[in-house]
Amino acid sequence: MSMSASFQTTLGAVIIGFPLAAMFSGLLIAQCIIYFRSVKPTDTWRMVCLVCVFLFMDLLHLILLWDATWEWFIVGRGKSPDHIPPAMGLSVVVTGISTFFAHSVYSHRIFRFSRRNYWLTTPIMVFAALRVVAATVSTVYMVRLQSFEEFRSQTGWVFSTGLALSCAVDILISGVMTLILKQNQTNSLTLDSVISSLVLYTLETGSITAVATIASCITWACMKNLIFLALHFIIAKLYANSVLAMLNSRQSLRLAASSTQGTHNAVDLDILSRLNRDGTQNRASGRSWGKLPFLSRSGTNLPVPVEVNVTKTMTNDINYSFTENSDPSVQHESKDRNISD
Repeated sequence: MSMSASFQTTLGAVIIGFPLAAMFSGLLIAQCIIYFRSVKPTDTWRMVCLVCVFLFMDLLHLILLWDATWEWFIVGRGKSPDHIPPAMGLSVVVTGISTFFAHSVYSHRIFRFSRRNYWLTTPIMVFAALRVVAATVSTVYMVRLQSFEEFRSQTGWVFSTGLALSCAVDILISGVMTLILKQNQTNSLTLDSVISSLVLYTLETGSITAVATIASCITWACMKNLIFLALHFIIAKLYANSVLAMLNSRQSLRLAASSTQGTHNAVDLDILSRLNRDGTQNRASGRSWGKLPFLSRSGTNLPVPVEVNVTKTMTNDINYSFTENSDPSVQHESKDRNISD
C-alpha cells in the first residue's frame, strides 16, 4: 500500500469499522442474555456450550480489534497506515473460526432436515474448512510481513479465496435450506406459517452475511486501501448474531406450531352449507371456497377427526312494564287510590 494514500481511505476506515464492531458485540451480548434467561433451561448442553464459544470468540475478536486500533492511532500516531499490527493478523483467524462454527450450525440443521443427506452437507463443510485454512495462512503472513502492501503482492490471493469461500458457503446454505423447507411446506398442512417464517429468516440472514462478505472481497481486490477493514471487522459478528437470533427464535416458532396444530381442523359451519358432498363449491353460493380434504371422496376411507367450533349466543329481553305491573306493592297502592276516590 502506498504511503501517499489518504488518511480517509486508510485509517479512516478503521475509525468507522471499530465502533460498528463494538455495536454488534453489544447486540450479541444482549442476545446471549435473552438466550440464558429464556431458552437455556430447555436447551441441550451442547447448544449452551456453543453459545458460550460464540460469546468468547466475539469478545476475543473485539479485544484484538481494540489492540490493533490502539497500535495504529496511539503507538504509531497514525503515521504508518501500511503497518499490520499482530493483533490485526490474529483477528483474521478468529473471524475464520467464528465463521466455521456458524457454518457448522447451519450445516447440522441441513443434515437433520434432509434426513442425514451427506451429499448436501459434505460440500458445505469442506468449503467451510478451506475457509479456515485460508484465514490461518493469511494470519501467518500478516504477522510475518506486517505490511499490507507486501501481503497484497505476495499472498493477497489467499485472503481473497477465503472471502470467496465464505460467500459460497452462505449461498449454498441459503439455497439448500430454502429448497428443503419449501419441499416440507408442500407436504404439511399445519406448519405452513412456521415454515414460511423459517424460509424468510434463512434468506435474510444468508443475504446479509453474503453481501457483507462480497463487499469486503470486492473492496479488498479492487481498492488499494483499508476500506475492506470496515466491513471485515463486522463479518464474524454478523455470523454470531445470526446464529443467536436463530436459537432465540425457536421458542416462538414452537408456540406458533403448537397453536396451529390445535386449530388446523376447525371448520366454519357456514362454509359447509355452500359445499357439495364431494367437497367442491356449490355454484349457487357465488364464492369459491376450494376443496376441503376431509369432504373429498378421493384417497382412503379412513375417518378424519374434525373439530367444530360452536358459538352460542344468549339474549335476554326484559319487559319492564310487565315487571312493574306484576309487583304486589304496586298493585296494592293502586287499590288504595281507587278506594280513596
